[in-house]
Amino acid sequence: MKTARELVDEINGAELDTPHAAQDEIRDFGDAVNVTTVSADEHRWYTIGTIVYKVGDEFFGIRGPVSLKSESSDWSDIGAECEAFEMEEVPSVTYRRKEEV
Repeated sequence: MKTARELVDEINGAELDTPHAAQDEIRDFGDAVNVTTVSADEHRWYTIGTIVYKVGDEFFGIRGPVSLKSESSDWSDIGAECEAFEMEEVPSVTYRRKEEV
């Protein structure tokens, strides 16, 4: 099994148009699991986001275009390159209304 750092280096070397293109490479290397997509930035013709993966106890993300809003567009039309990087899990707290007894 490759480490998150090794996968990040491999993905960055591939110069991908979309994070989705990395899924075949990630599957070839084993145990990386798609956890979530975060930090979505909406643009007129596409959405950029970070897809977070877990491999072993480590996390890495791939930021790039995750959806197209026009059927006549292709990933290469956007002109955005993907970037992979190591990440860390950050626990968060949320609040809700207290149930009245």
